[in-house]
Amino acid sequence: MTASDLAQRLRGLFAEELDEQLRAGNQHLLALEQRPTDSEELRSLFRVMHTLKGAARAAGFPELERECHVLEAILAAARDRSRPLAQDEVETLFAGLDRLTAAGAELRGASASARPATAAEPLQAEPSETESTESSESVAPVVPAPASSPTPLSGPVVHAARGEPIAADGGPESSIRVAQDRVNELFAISNRLLVVSATVEAQPDQIEQIADDAARAATAWRRLRRALPVSASDTAIAREIDAIDSLLDSLRKSSANLLGGAMRTGRDLGRLSGEVSRAARGLRMRPFTDVLADLPRLVRDVAAATGKEVALETSGETVQADRAVLARLHEGIVHLVRNAIDHGIESPAIRRAAGKPAQGVVRVGASLIGDRIVVTVEDDGAGMDVAAMRRKLTERGETVASDDRAVVRRLFLGGVSTREAATAISGRGVGLDAVRAVAERVRGGVDVTWTAGRGTVFTIEAPLTLATVRAVLTRVGATRIAVPAAFVERMLRVKPETLHIVEGRLSVETGGAPAPVASLAAILGPPIVDRPPEGVVSLLLLRVGARRVALRVDELIEEVEVVVRPIRAHGRVAVQHISGAAMLASGAVALVLNPTAAIATALGLPPDVTPLAPRAAARASRKRVLVVDDSITTRTLEASVLEAAGYDVTTAVDGADAWRVLQERGADLVVSDVEMPRMDGLGLTETIRASQRFRALPVILVTALETPEHRARGMEVGADAYLGKSSFEQDALLTTVRDLLGQARGVS
Repeated sequence: MTASDLAQRLRGLFAEELDEQLRAGNQHLLALEQRPTDSEELRSLFRVMHTLKGAARAAGFPELERECHVLEAILAAARDRSRPLAQDEVETLFAGLDRLTAAGAELRGASASARPATAAEPLQAEPSETESTESSESVAPVVPAPASSPTPLSGPVVHAARGEPIAADGGPESSIRVAQDRVNELFAISNRLLVVSATVEAQPDQIEQIADDAARAATAWRRLRRALPVSASDTAIAREIDAIDSLLDSLRKSSANLLGGAMRTGRDLGRLSGEVSRAARGLRMRPFTDVLADLPRLVRDVAAATGKEVALETSGETVQADRAVLARLHEGIVHLVRNAIDHGIESPAIRRAAGKPAQGVVRVGASLIGDRIVVTVEDDGAGMDVAAMRRKLTERGETVASDDRAVVRRLFLGGVSTREAATAISGRGVGLDAVRAVAERVRGGVDVTWTAGRGTVFTIEAPLTLATVRAVLTRVGATRIAVPAAFVERMLRVKPETLHIVEGRLSVETGGAPAPVASLAAILGPPIVDRPPEGVVSLLLLRVGARRVALRVDELIEEVEVVVRPIRAHGRVAVQHISGAAMLASGAVALVLNPTAAIATALGLPPDVTPLAPRAAARASRKRVLVVDDSITTRTLEASVLEAAGYDVTTAVDGADAWRVLQERGADLVVSDVEMPRMDGLGLTETIRASQRFRALPVILVTALETPEHRARGMEVGADAYLGKSSFEQDALLTTVRDLLGQARGVS
């Protein structure tokens, strides 16, 4: 190693050590301020400064060495004379730590491109292909965990001279530290693998269609052959017919075999790509304690600047999320903590007069709900001053809502502050606007609740990662919209007549409070056109905080995991409602909805009280569908789906019962299970095909027997369609019924 290489390596190691020692130094100094006579904390802080001084000398930073020496001298004087630090000395030490922190940030910025792979980087919201690219906005770095709550190193200790990994006990170490850009590269590769895997997993559906077409063609050919007037003397024609029989049978068998192989390959690739993605994602996961590390110092400084007494309480330190999500959340949490102290917590005199302890409390915590991280910032202050907000909004000439919650949410739009004059801490009306922007950048939402005189609670919800998202895929017009499943409370399909007007808005009953209904097409705007629903109404019930809205869409397709890519505002769809785009397995692109923005717009739209007329349902009532299944649960589900679409539904408990019903009442189409007592679905289909009266009756088999062999057997006996129960979708059933009845969508 050359002298230049050694110097560069020592600078990288020093940048890492500086972060760790300053983190510990701030914790020791905060403790000393609270307990000035604690000699152990004093000695610990002295050791920090002494260590940093030597490290700065070794790395070749004389200015930092002198700074550390000055701070060390203050501590040595107090230690040698056995006296507590004076307050002015404490302030000098805090200022010195701040200068060292700034120098460390400058050092990292200057040497980032040359830093060795063993150097640990501070957690920050680095740009990636999966995040919204807003490079003009700076994000405060998240300081690692405080020294008072040590966590194991994510990699081995590196020997400063040789660069060799060694374990804490001196033995061999199986793990290594990897530069963050290497982790990001692996993460990006795993995301691309997910996309490829989804494409491969979709191929069996295409092959299945080919197999179904082949089986259907074979069935149709057999029917046609029986009707052909071929005499025994037409040997040439007979040979041609036999050849076609053989060709169709071979096509049916080979497509069924190909389908089986494709299904196995798709499952294996899907499993492996999922494992790779989860492993890569795990490398980026960090504990919430990283976000909390610098809050004690922040609370101390803001409380001192405002003349208040404030204690910080934290929880959820072990909750983990992607480092990029935590970095964004840290920015919002800093705003909320500062606001809690400056706006929420009262002065000691006012608190005592109100019967409260002189010292206020700010609580910051995190928890997991499903695949979301929920962060709360709470204070026990005076609560939201709604009267002051109304006065400010009136002075600005704005229309003031009658609902207190709507008035408070106006603060999230920015430009409004109840502070009479701006200070260095607040008063410019941008704090909560910045919090909202932070939440939206991580595809989350923010909400607030309060109790007058008792305190305020801000809640931020966000996904655990920005790269992939579990989403409900919907269709609005010709556009596919992916709605993050973390914010989907329920999926509903209802008859138009079940929607009612509640408080001036078209609403749907959800088992609790009614939720207002809004058209997603109307929210997104042109070029998407809002069209009346055809028959059954498809709704997505979204919840962000306490706000709930049922979004009306044209079709609920499926739930999928998608890789989200950032997009620019080049399209005509309102980009504030879209947080990214996702490539689907079919090759189509879906826009990823921003639930928070969509709900805010939905609640701000003029009330829609236009009833949704069930026109298609009335037309569909002319068609009669016979549902056959020995399971009352399955029978009821399928019947309810068809009835909601407007069909006249009759049910039977098995094939024998179904044949009796057909003879007595007839039907336009049969939906049947396969495995049933007395007569199964295959036997029922064969009986129908052998009947002169019903031989052309469409038959759909819906069954748990989903192997290619069972599917081929169903087609052999003459079924027109074969739907698997494990992947049963209501829309698939309705689409198949409409196709076999020769209907346009929603037309009978």
